[in-house]
Amino acid sequence: MRKRTLLANTIVGTTLVSLASGISTAQAASFIPQKEGEIKLTNIGCIADTCIDTTSMGYTITSLAYDFDSYKPQMGLSRLFVDKRATDNDWGFGIKFKQQDAGTNNPDFEEYWLRPVAYRGKNADSAPTVSSRPAENGQLEIGRFQFDFAQTVSELLIEFFDVEDDQRTGILAVNGTPITQLLDAGPDGNFQTLTVKNVNSLVLQLGNPGPNSTFKSTGDGVSLAQVTSVPEPGVNASLGVLAMFGIFGLGQRKKVAKLG
Repeated sequence: MRKRTLLANTIVGTTLVSLASGISTAQAASFIPQKEGEIKLTNIGCIADTCIDTTSMGYTITSLAYDFDSYKPQMGLSRLFVDKRATDNDWGFGIKFKQQDAGTNNPDFEEYWLRPVAYRGKNADSAPTVSSRPAENGQLEIGRFQFDFAQTVSELLIEFFDVEDDQRTGILAVNGTPITQLLDAGPDGNFQTLTVKNVNSLVLQLGNPGPNSTFKSTGDGVSLAQVTSVPEPGVNASLGVLAMFGIFGLGQRKKVAKLG
């Protein structure tokens, strides 16, 4: 696996933003399913043959409406897929994932990522319909999603890939409370992280549709490279939990100056 370059690593608490420390590879457990397919959302039925139900992993995801700066045409609710960056996929209904994303200098990691599929539709507050269509053959990775966890996650690391628009991608709410923690733009193919403590629910915004995006004809698409639970120091996760969620090597993270 090629080495990542992380631009930011912060902890978002209920009232605090502070430095993040390095994370042991032996303690990390991923919430991303280890197979390709479409995530079964609470409010949108799957169209792909492989429909992945995350309830057995201890969480559910809901697609939320979004509409930046009265963007036209309005965006419908986004779908969410698990994708392995080293493979091509044609999920039908106009959704095709290439090994190399359009306009992005992304490496071919042997990892499974969460990637949203933006829809251009008549109603920004409705699910995709016959009258709506996936943008860029499903490669416009923009969406807003709420994660609800069955149990409180003491520490959750979220890694964003390819944030190129300022203050559009990041965290909008934690446990039902608005906590706007948005990321600055980075170079093509960048990775940035945010870490949330004591989380039961989480609202994430990924990407930014044009024409107010840096990419006016399309928009800034962003994927989730990792959504990882990190146990408290000194607490050993059981082998059963690690086997269910899978283990990712996160490596030592570079500390950055305090935000706020």
